[in-house]
Amino acid sequence: MNFDYSYIYLFGFVFYEPMVVLTNTLFFLLALFFFRNLIKFKSLYAKQMASFILLLGVSALFGAVGHTVHYQLSKTFFDVILFVMNASSLFAVYFLFRASYTYNNNQKVVSNLFINLVLAWLVLMLVVSFIQADFTLIKIHAAIVLLYTLYIHYKVYTKTKEKGNELLIVGILVSFLPIVVHSMHISFGVWFNYKDIAHLLMIISLCLIYIGLKLNVSAIDETVKS
Repeated sequence: MNFDYSYIYLFGFVFYEPMVVLTNTLFFLLALFFFRNLIKFKSLYAKQMASFILLLGVSALFGAVGHTVHYQLSKTFFDVILFVMNASSLFAVYFLFRASYTYNNNQKVVSNLFINLVLAWLVLMLVVSFIQADFTLIKIHAAIVLLYTLYIHYKVYTKTKEKGNELLIVGILVSFLPIVVHSMHISFGVWFNYKDIAHLLMIISLCLIYIGLKLNVSAIDETVKS
């Protein structure tokens, strides 16, 4: 076989891109661990951010499956995996938006109509992307929500100078680096290519965001108690 990516034979099965699978799986395990820690906090912001991180992890897990099998189990199987992966990413973006909106509104319950309209729009984007077999729209929406999240937490940081928001802001900024690495195909060889580097940067970003979040939600819970 002649591929522009790595593969190994294991138990008579071809496992494609093992390093990509490894970094995706590590991302999922970290996301699961962070979710379990964040969901214990009482604030709505914490639970929405926990859902965001969990769904990112689920997306990474399905990405690992997709990279492993490619088209060995049929194109239909691969397309389903790709759809679930992108759907998970899209709903992760939804919860990131919800969390940032909640944080900006000091934990107040927002209009159900507005939130439902946002959700309906994202679902429409998912359907359109699926029909066109092009998930660029989802990536664009993810970038917009990331910028919105960055703005909200920076706005709060300028007032409070809280360490949690500082780390979260750095984490979000780092999350844009994988786009650069992936777009420019920056690689150190077939066994550690641009996908692996991008995933490693995503893991660093996730860790920074989690540490910042934990500081934020701890402060919110303390405020509620007092």
